[in-house]
Amino acid sequence: MLTKRFSHVGRALAAAFVLTLALAACGGGDDGPADVPADAIAVVGDTPIPKADFDALMSRAQESYESQEREFPAVGTPEYQDLQSRAVAFLVQRYRFQAEAEALDIEVAEAEVDERLDQIREESFEGDEARFEEALEAEGLTVEQAREEIRAQLLQEKLFEKVTEDVEVSDEDVAAYYEENEEQFTQPASRDVRHILVKNKARADEIHAELENGGNFAQLARRYSQDTGSKKAGGKLPVQQGSTVPPFDEAAFELDTNELSEPVQTTFGWHIIMPITDVEPAEVTPFEDVEERIREQLESERSNSAVETLTQELEKKYPATYAAGFEPAETDPGTTGEEPAEDGDTGDTGDEPATTEETTTDQ
Repeated sequence: MLTKRFSHVGRALAAAFVLTLALAACGGGDDGPADVPADAIAVVGDTPIPKADFDALMSRAQESYESQEREFPAVGTPEYQDLQSRAVAFLVQRYRFQAEAEALDIEVAEAEVDERLDQIREESFEGDEARFEEALEAEGLTVEQAREEIRAQLLQEKLFEKVTEDVEVSDEDVAAYYEENEEQFTQPASRDVRHILVKNKARADEIHAELENGGNFAQLARRYSQDTGSKKAGGKLPVQQGSTVPPFDEAAFELDTNELSEPVQTTFGWHIIMPITDVEPAEVTPFEDVEERIREQLESERSNSAVETLTQELEKKYPATYAAGFEPAETDPGTTGEEPAEDGDTGDTGDEPATTEETTTDQ
């Protein structure tokens, strides 16, 4: 949504439809049905969607591709069909939202568009009008076209606010969720251990004997352990109960502190384990510490459900008839019209994934 994407305003305005909807490609054909005007790609309810709207979106998509130095898909390729399908679905959904907003007497004032534009200029371009217009030009948009995009977005936001205004989450709802999902708010028991991983029992027995005769665990771990995730730390590994493979987990939490295990076999090889701290008991996060987070989660879930119900109802209330070559696939799931992540925005948390060699943390 525009309110969330001030750092890439031009792209969000120009190519929102390209990445908005995960829909299947359109079918083929040249001549549209008799009830779709020749200059339209579809009719939503009683309102035609001009082909000029579709052409403008595809043209702006091409501008966006060129500004990113990406090759625009050739007509007839699966990639082009996917873009076409997304564009058509975006327009159909937009026209449905507009029709429903009109039915509910929802309007967007020019002052509201001005305010949103000013917000974008300030937050993304530090108030520099020239930079703002340059960004839009790179995406094939004029300021007036940008205003129309913002107006449609504000209309959608108001419609969603209207649909979700009765969403409520009671104190009882929040408490019930906490009680029914206590495991989500429980920190498992934990402790630190040292361990050495080798591939065969003979080597494990040799190392175990050396440790029993006073060998230094950290030095031996650095020398022999094949667990690259802990060997540099002398085999030291913080573990949570239930987070490691069962044989390792059992030894790690049943041994006394500084007690040496016998060689323990897992699917990764043979381990020698020695806890070096006492067990920190499992701890449940107090209700008052997560109450607001639960409330926000439930409100979000119920709001999303209300919006999804709306989109399904609008499909029936404002049925779409498509010109040949612009029909959606039969598996078209429908959408909310929300703008999704742009290319490269994968939702990655930034956490470095564990390697396969960090064996004790795999289950």
